[in-house]
Amino acid sequence: MIDIHTHILPHFDDGAKDTEIAKEMLQAELAQGTKTLVFTSHYYGRKHSPARYVEQRNEIFERLKQHLPEGMEYRLGAEVHFTGINVPDYDEFCKLAIDGTKYILVEFPFTSKWTWELLDKLADFIYDTGYTPIIAHVERYKEVMEKPSLATELVEMGCLLQVNAESFLDKGTKGLAFALLKHGYVHCIGSDTHDMEMRNPGVLQEAKAALEKEGFADEWARAQEIMSHVLADEKVAVPVGKPIKKFLGKYF
Repeated sequence: MIDIHTHILPHFDDGAKDTEIAKEMLQAELAQGTKTLVFTSHYYGRKHSPARYVEQRNEIFERLKQHLPEGMEYRLGAEVHFTGINVPDYDEFCKLAIDGTKYILVEFPFTSKWTWELLDKLADFIYDTGYTPIIAHVERYKEVMEKPSLATELVEMGCLLQVNAESFLDKGTKGLAFALLKHGYVHCIGSDTHDMEMRNPGVLQEAKAALEKEGFADEWARAQEIMSHVLADEKVAVPVGKPIKKFLGKYF
């Protein structure tokens, strides 16, 4: 099992507050069967350049190394907040991709409208660099909740979509999460774990069981396969499904 979205590095963002919590999270990942774990601490671009962020992240990872459980592979990446106006030089921006790949986890704004300028800027980045954005927790954005056809637009642009495991279990998000799954728009699944309470790492195993119970074992396996291709830096071609529609609060 792969966990492609985590906030486990301590003292770095709003994830693990200290090394002891990070150690608990790592053990929970191991216990649930995680084989590959990607560290994706937040990058907001306000305080540090990508180069400085990478330097600090790597220093923290080196200090955590002695506590890493055996039996898992570890990769370094970032969850990059993308507003369309905070995009650094592309050479710098690409330093935030998952180690050894041309895939980069991107977080869109939660509180502001997604303008065409924002989407065009992301499209320009894809065209100019050949890097592939993975849109973090696509089901959690108000913009997508209100206009689920945005999932289609993002895939047509060349993005992959990541859904949080917890969203398949939560009453407020499971409707859209399962609609994305049924339409083929769940390419990556991550815990987005922040600590042992907020999206506990074990939520991945819970989501896997829930999907299998609902008859979506193949879809779970497909997401795992896509993530393995991502980490191998292999080009992933995903079909564009039918746009999701919303009617009376339900998704079809």
